[in-house]
Amino acid sequence: MKIKQYMSTDLITVSPETGVSAAVAKMEEHKIHNLPVVKDGKYVGIITQDIIDAKSASDATSLSVYELNYILSKASVAEFMNAKAPTATTDWMVEEAAEFMRTNDLRVLPIVDNNQSVTGIITYKDIFKALIDLSGYLAGDSESRFVVKISEDRIGVISELTKVLADAGISVSHIFVNDTDGIEITIQVHGGQGEQAKVVLSEAGYDVVDL
Repeated sequence: MKIKQYMSTDLITVSPETGVSAAVAKMEEHKIHNLPVVKDGKYVGIITQDIIDAKSASDATSLSVYELNYILSKASVAEFMNAKAPTATTDWMVEEAAEFMRTNDLRVLPIVDNNQSVTGIITYKDIFKALIDLSGYLAGDSESRFVVKISEDRIGVISELTKVLADAGISVSHIFVNDTDGIEITIQVHGGQGEQAKVVLSEAGYDVVDL
């Protein structure tokens, strides 16, 4: 799946000249934690609540609360923003964005087009939602999900599994393979067919485990 399917496009932005206090007020008003910074229609950086908190914490060691509040009231976004924050494009895959954000310790990733205009933003919560969708997980629907343990990997094993289920009239909605510690294939079938699927696969000689 592409990140454009999960990114937020209803963007709230600020300019470099916006005051930090005004940026904080915008984040509080819209219940968000990140604001892309745009100048002349181009993405130039990002300001986040984490950046503001970190800057405030470093200054707090030598300033009084009054002095700190005064500085924040006079400071501009340009003085606080991360102008080197990495970006992505809409053709990135969700998995690619997830790995990039993990390795770079990012909570948010702005999305830009070829003209460096910001077109969206994706956060770690959006990534979580995408991965949940990919896995087919539905809260409270454990009966439709189960794991098949494969003792020895071989070509065509997934085809074999799905054929057994298809021959029994069982419809598969999602398949997830984990090979970090042996091979475990998590299968999600359509509602009401979970128990039948487990019986059919067990009778066919597969090691089926409930979740």
